Amino acid sequence: MVSLEVLRQCTLFGELSDEELHQVAAICQEETFEAGTQIFGQDEIAQKVYILQSGRVMLCMYLRSDIEPDADLCIEESQPGRVFGWSALVKQKRFTASAVALDPVSAISIQGDQLNALFEEHPHIGFLVMRRLADVISDRLRLTRRAETGRELSAAGS
Repeated sequence: MVSLEVLRQCTLFGELSDEELHQVAAICQEETFEAGTQIFGQDEIAQKVYILQSGRVMLCMYLRSDIEPDADLCIEESQPGRVFGWSALVKQKRFTASAVALDPVSAISIQGDQLNALFEEHPHIGFLVMRRLADVISDRLRLTRRAETGRELSAAGS
């Protein structure tokens, strides 16, 4: 079973009580990935949300454009405690980026359907986690804008 302390360090679950963390821990699995492994790809159906325990994960988006050449835009190198694969918790259920293990990675995975069912059964948990998820999505949007601005600047200087 995943320790409560590990979950408490995660961005999503930091506001939950020990009792609430026990309920989340009950549906967690531990997974490992070798360096270079694609954990999931952009536009794939999102079934799991992940919490990075150790190693590094790069999140990249493939950008398609009629105006500029298509390109990969790397938006974040996730550090331990960060959540990735959050698309498993929202309606669209498709990953908005790809995740690749840069090092050997240890992660906690949670089936999105199981976590959403827990939210239905315990709305307080759902409210707290989804409020934190909104912060994660906002951070990713900010990082994406920053990375895209950097890409535009480097393209202009070419």
